[in-house]
Amino acid sequence: MLRRSPMTSACALVVSLGLLGAGTATGASLSAAAVPVTGVVAGRTPVAAVEVETADPLTVRIEEMSPAVLTGGGAVTLSGTVTNASDETWTEINLAPFRSAFPITDTATLNAAAALPDDAYVGDRLTDVAAIHKIDELAPGASASFTTRIPRERLGSSPGVYWVGVHARGVTETQPRDVFTDGRARTFLPVADRATSRLPTAVVLPIRLPVEHTADGQVDGTGDWAALLAPDGELGAVLETARDLEGQPVTWLLDPAVPHAVARLAAGNPARTVEALPTEPSESPQPEDELAPDETTAPVMPTPGEEATANEEPATDALTEAATTWLDDFTDVMADAEVLSLPYGDIDVTTVAETRPQLVDDAWTRSEQVLEALGIDATPTIAPPDGQLSRGAVEAAAPDGLVLLAESGLVEDEGPSPTAGTLLGRRFAATSAGVAAGGPGPESPGTPVGVRQRVAAEAALRDVTGDPNPLVVTPPREWEMTDGAGPLLDLLSGPRFRLQGVTTLVRAAQGPTLGARSLVSPAADGRDAHVPATTVRSAVQWVRRAALLESVLTNPAGFDAQVRDVALTELSHHTRRHPEDAAARIEAGRDQVEDLLGAITISGPASATLSGDSGTIGTTLTNDLAVPVTVNVEVDPASEISVEVPNPVAIAPQSRRRMLLQTSASREGVQSLTLRLADERGRPLGGELSVQVRASQVGGLLWLIMGVGGVVLFGAIAVRWFRRGLSVRGKRLDAAPEPAPGPAAATGEAEQA
Repeated sequence: MLRRSPMTSACALVVSLGLLGAGTATGASLSAAAVPVTGVVAGRTPVAAVEVETADPLTVRIEEMSPAVLTGGGAVTLSGTVTNASDETWTEINLAPFRSAFPITDTATLNAAAALPDDAYVGDRLTDVAAIHKIDELAPGASASFTTRIPRERLGSSPGVYWVGVHARGVTETQPRDVFTDGRARTFLPVADRATSRLPTAVVLPIRLPVEHTADGQVDGTGDWAALLAPDGELGAVLETARDLEGQPVTWLLDPAVPHAVARLAAGNPARTVEALPTEPSESPQPEDELAPDETTAPVMPTPGEEATANEEPATDALTEAATTWLDDFTDVMADAEVLSLPYGDIDVTTVAETRPQLVDDAWTRSEQVLEALGIDATPTIAPPDGQLSRGAVEAAAPDGLVLLAESGLVEDEGPSPTAGTLLGRRFAATSAGVAAGGPGPESPGTPVGVRQRVAAEAALRDVTGDPNPLVVTPPREWEMTDGAGPLLDLLSGPRFRLQGVTTLVRAAQGPTLGARSLVSPAADGRDAHVPATTVRSAVQWVRRAALLESVLTNPAGFDAQVRDVALTELSHHTRRHPEDAAARIEAGRDQVEDLLGAITISGPASATLSGDSGTIGTTLTNDLAVPVTVNVEVDPASEISVEVPNPVAIAPQSRRRMLLQTSASREGVQSLTLRLADERGRPLGGELSVQVRASQVGGLLWLIMGVGGVVLFGAIAVRWFRRGLSVRGKRLDAAPEPAPGPAAATGEAEQA
């Protein structure tokens, strides 16, 4: 059975007692300087840095705690479950509450205390028989409920935040009863005076998930999406929570790529395609920038029932139905909610703004298009998960939008850090870093009670320290939204809080105006610090080549928009930890686009001879795509040969087009002619033809000689025929007979006689 060693517990006890001693020396408060946050205590490495991580055999979970804030008399009740996580049967289990003797009185100390080791000493357990809950037996894997109480007189009365929790101790056949704890759970209990004013508070609930695609542009991981969309899944919980909170001023932080991916699943998860899509042409001019989204090339939302080509990740009927239902319900519940929209794909704005600022604008444009198609009004917002932004990232925010960062993202000056105001000309809100970290271990930081008590503790310490700043809450990633929203909203609906939307809170706050010096620069190194700039540049090249292919398609297909959507998701904060995977997917997408561009080619002879200074050269344009294309044939400007091309040239799908290009040369000799395929803006597609052309004036002389020879020949023939005609006539005259004597001749002869 895995169990903590006595030496580990003893060392943790020594460290914690040292902390409490430091707190006693400061007048019943736990000093921030006394909490080991750097790994060194009194010049020596604390035992927490070298202890062997073990798991308690009994897992204790606090599921209910009342009250959340102690303002007067009455006991504190803790209820929950204990589970046997070992392979032995535990008997004679005692669950006893504990509490700390001294309060925490500032936020820095609270943050450090929450980070203490799970088995660190933070308070004495109560040994009163009335406070102990007993369980006779617990088999391996079995669970049992418990309820225990801490009397008011056993709790501190000084304002601040106290530790409270439950310890479990028992025996097994191999483990006799000892002084060590076999299971534990702990949380914070604020002790405060009755509220005199209500603290302005905003709750921001995020809807941001990694969206990945296959090489063909389909939404990847359909099995995972089916689980997310299920009623008990993460996206299913969003709907349930949104319905429960309808009418409450809660703010949602949304990456539009998430509902857009669900829309693709609802449409059957189509692959990326160059097939013509239904369009509604606009009179607006084409964008000059090859990265700028073109609203006229394709509908924002895929058409339900589209048939996917090369469908490697088909959406099953059940998934299609679940996605359709979720999307319909989502648009209904978000129609009247306050929504903050992230740039499409939840891109890493810090890196993208520094590498390709235009891509940030593209992400904003795409978010606006998707939300408009869904009928959701939203405020454009930059909100990095780590809460830190560079100056360039802040300046990339929409002028009328919001910057949402963590309190730790602002430089600490004297006094409390502002949580609302103006930063580099943009409105900002700073979320509580402590609440984002969640409740203390050993339980998950996102348990409903843990998060609720962390919020209550942060608010109580504002009273203790006189901090006038409002409280902006973003729960930790592990927060159990379905179970946790109710307890959190019950707390915030109480007399100590004034719950409102974050945009309302920021507008109402009289916050300071901050400059770039107030920003904590994001870490420049570290594996998961940022998306690499090389990945951003690779994605830009991918989008550019896709835009080039789209420009030669005779019928718009929105291919560039399809690629841009995928490229933006590959630049997400979610890819920080595995940048090589995102880079590989981008490279695979670029290869696919190059293959498609390579299907449009030009071919012809390697050499040609002109008859004189002009002639024709035969070329063949081939389109192996399944859709028609329209291209231009461009002549290399360095060539001295002139070619007449009937641009633009339309080529039918999967066909060839033969052309005789009229060509002329300005001088004799052999010259190189390069013909390239390009779009209407002259951007080369990649296909080209090189021809060695021979031009000479000898060709004209030959024609002259042949002409003169022809004249002489035909003249000789004419003379010969003329002479032959005269000869024939002469011969005919010589062969003519003497005329016979007539009467006149006879008379003459008679007269002569």
